[in-house]
Amino acid sequence: MDFFEATIVSSVVTLFPILLYFIYLIYNYDFNKKASDVILDICLITSFYLTYKIGHSDISYFLIFIPLLIAYLKKRIPALIFIFLLTITCNNIYLVIAELILFILSKILRREKLFVLISLLMVPILVLINIDSFSGSFILKLIIELLIGIILTIFVLKAFNQFNKLINIFTNLNEIKKETKIQESLFKITHEIKNPIAVCKGYLDMYKIDNIEHSRKYIPIIKEEIERTLTLLKDFLSLRKISLDKEEMDLCLLFDETISEMSLYDIKYIKKYKDEIYIEADYNRLKQVLINIFKNSIESGASIIRVEIIDDMIKISDNGSGMDFETLSRIKEPFYTTKKSGTGLGVPLSIEIIEAHGWNINYESKMNVGTNVIIKM
Repeated sequence: MDFFEATIVSSVVTLFPILLYFIYLIYNYDFNKKASDVILDICLITSFYLTYKIGHSDISYFLIFIPLLIAYLKKRIPALIFIFLLTITCNNIYLVIAELILFILSKILRREKLFVLISLLMVPILVLINIDSFSGSFILKLIIELLIGIILTIFVLKAFNQFNKLINIFTNLNEIKKETKIQESLFKITHEIKNPIAVCKGYLDMYKIDNIEHSRKYIPIIKEEIERTLTLLKDFLSLRKISLDKEEMDLCLLFDETISEMSLYDIKYIKKYKDEIYIEADYNRLKQVLINIFKNSIESGASIIRVEIIDDMIKISDNGSGMDFETLSRIKEPFYTTKKSGTGLGVPLSIEIIEAHGWNINYESKMNVGTNVIIKM
């Protein structure tokens, strides 16, 4: 293998793991910092190891400093410790000394560019120490390798800086989206509250204290509208603020008690589960979810509700009117409702409670057939 082929192979071996990290960042839309740091550590260690073991020619010494510099600049201590241990096992005392010098420089030098420059100038010294004889062609090759190493190092560091800018932009956009959603939620809840208040004001304007018929007719309506407003506010405040009080509980007992409380409705329950199933969960929160599911089934005109608990899956089915595609696709959206007096917060709140337990909940429905709610624990 000639000099140029060895240079290309070594460069590919060094840069490929780092390229994989960049690809991960591109497709990792949520930019989870912990996951990104772990992936970066793995890529840097892999890059160092492959460059040292597979890389050809003295250019490996130039390229091996790329993962080292990135680890120092990104303050990736786990990667640095692992690389140092790898270097010790390779029995290259000069490289071990070079890494120790880099550690000292990183503590002394505060300017990033100066640290990179001095670090790169150390590489020719490292190469010269490992060479027995010198010649004119060797010096020329050393200069070429130094230039290639500097160019590739600058390229990788620039790429990291650009990706950092993109991540910051993406993070800022996410914050803006969150603020926009909060503003939209406040607008929606203001709109929802305004309607019942307007109804109450209208009836109060017409209400005459000495008119018994007005009292019988208007007060229940006003009371109902106030209760709807309080329910709306309570559900809205509960969203994103779910706190659980987990304890060992009997899931079957929860279903039995909830079904018993819903017995005032003319509906048949078909139960298919064991006598006792113990889990760690919040009893009251889960009861809130079940009541919401049962009420939705009842309000859809269901006459039968089937409850099944199989292994780690809960399935609640009904034979109600079901939902069309649009309703099903928007059911998790806060404030969306097809009910005249609904708040549109029951399902989102149920989802929050289930996800807070670390579980998943899915809704399946067909018009004029019924709805299935599947909870996977």
